[in-house]
Amino acid sequence: MRTLPETTRLLLIRHGETAWNAEGRIQGQLDPPLSDRGKRQAALLAERLAREEIAAVYSSDLGRARATAEVMAAALRLPVELAPGLREAHFGQWQGLTGAEIRMEYPEEYRLWREDSLAHRPPCGERIEALQERSLAAADEILEAHVGQSVAVVAHGGPIRCLVCGLLELPLALYPRLRVDNGGITRIWVGERGPVLASFNDTCHPEGCG
Repeated sequence: MRTLPETTRLLLIRHGETAWNAEGRIQGQLDPPLSDRGKRQAALLAERLAREEIAAVYSSDLGRARATAEVMAAALRLPVELAPGLREAHFGQWQGLTGAEIRMEYPEEYRLWREDSLAHRPPCGERIEALQERSLAAADEILEAHVGQSVAVVAHGGPIRCLVCGLLELPLALYPRLRVDNGGITRIWVGERGPVLASFNDTCHPEGCG
C-alpha cells in the first residue's frame, strides 16, 4: 500500500472533449484537438481550480490533455509538466474508428472485446496491465515530488481508471465499470493510512454540471 508522511492530494482530471469523443471514435494515442465544448470544459476547470491551492500541474504528453492542462495552468500561473506515462492506451488497429466501423471490420474481435475488454484487446493494442504499470509509475514520481501538496494531473479515461484501481488496491477487473467523463475530476488523498478516494468523476463546475 502506498503511504506518505503528509497527505498529498491528487486531482486526476480527464481532458476536455474532442470531436472524436462526440462521434464515438476511438482516439487511443492519435491526437485530435479539443472541440469548442472541450475548450469550454477546460475554461470551467481552470475557473474552479483557481480557487484551490494547487502546487503543480502535470499532463499526459498527448495534445488534448496538454491543451486542457495549459488553460488550467495559466489560471494558476504554473508551468505544465509532461508525464508521457499518463498517455491513453494504444488501441492498435482500432484507433480512428467508430464502434460501427469496428463491428463491421472486426466483428469477432469486437464481440470478444465487448465481453471482456481486459482479456481481449484490439489487434496490436496495448494491454490494460501495461497501461496500469506505466500510469502507476508516473503517479509515484508525482507523489514523491509533491509530498503534502495538491497536484492537478490531466490525463485520459484509461489511465485514470487504472490509477483508481491501482492506488486503491481494487481488482483491475473493475476497470471497465468505472465511468470517467470529459472534464471530470477524481480526487485521491494519499497519507499515512494509504490512498483514500475523496471523490470520483466530479463534473460540477462553476456554471453547472456536465
